[in-house]
Amino acid sequence: MPSYVTDANLSSYELAFCGGMAGVVSRVVIAPLDVVKIRMQLQTHRTRFGFHQKPNKNTAIKYNKITQALRTILKEEGIRGLYKGNMPAEYLYLSYSAVEFWAYKELEQIIEKIDSKRTLPHTLKTFGCGMIAGCAATAATYPFDLLRTRFAVHRPQKQNTSVTRAMADIYNLEGAAGFYRGLWPAIIQIMPYMGLLFSSYDIFAKGFKNLRDQQILSASYKPTHDMISGALSGFFSKIVVYPFDLVRKRLQMEGSQATSARLRSSWWGCLTNIVRQEGALSLYKGLAPSLLKVAPANAVTFMVFEETKDVLLWFKEPKDDPL
Repeated sequence: MPSYVTDANLSSYELAFCGGMAGVVSRVVIAPLDVVKIRMQLQTHRTRFGFHQKPNKNTAIKYNKITQALRTILKEEGIRGLYKGNMPAEYLYLSYSAVEFWAYKELEQIIEKIDSKRTLPHTLKTFGCGMIAGCAATAATYPFDLLRTRFAVHRPQKQNTSVTRAMADIYNLEGAAGFYRGLWPAIIQIMPYMGLLFSSYDIFAKGFKNLRDQQILSASYKPTHDMISGALSGFFSKIVVYPFDLVRKRLQMEGSQATSARLRSSWWGCLTNIVRQEGALSLYKGLAPSLLKVAPANAVTFMVFEETKDVLLWFKEPKDDPL
């Protein structure tokens, strides 16, 4: 039985097209919050538990809150500062979503053949397909993710003028391995995240579908239901895996001129170093903008994906001959 995401009448390549369209549109929506999240993640101040902690006057914390960070970036760098790294990010979202939905469909077909008697729970299938599809997409598009991070952080006078120039500089200074700094925490993060994302989205979206089939909810609100399903699934999945996302960003900046040499080369060393020097709560730096980003990002992604899928299905429907 196909999941809500896929359709028996659409091939994996057609779903890849739908995913690519969804990725491009969602990136435009969440780009400023992504820049704020990355800036917060790369600050190395100590974060303490508690609601009444006095600020450390000896530590300069440039980005404290989302609105303050947005104002600071706008004041210092203008509107373009909120879209730093957007071109490599657009390449990332386009290629990532395309590979992800292509792989999901291929994996679903493989599992259906292996489990022809349907003995495996459906939720387990969607979790496994999402997990492996996320790993494939992450590995295939990781250099764009690294470029997105570095473009989002560098000052204008230090910023590379183009994606190709930035890639050439990384290769000359750090070698081919430089394009994959932080890949392991990314893989570790993406496995549970994408598994939870796809399985929970399937549950939420099918729940709305059942309500529409029973005419409890209007079918005209299907895009809204898809958006709510995507937002909820992204919100809960992100909280679970967020510390690995922060470690990935720190490792991506290792080797860059903008980062101190203190960071360790292994993801575990980086994680323990953050906990020791900055406190355990620092593993959730930038969580607020990340959650504010992930909800609309997944809402737009799945809504645009479903709408593009419906358009393709409409074109495939047999049309009445006017003659």
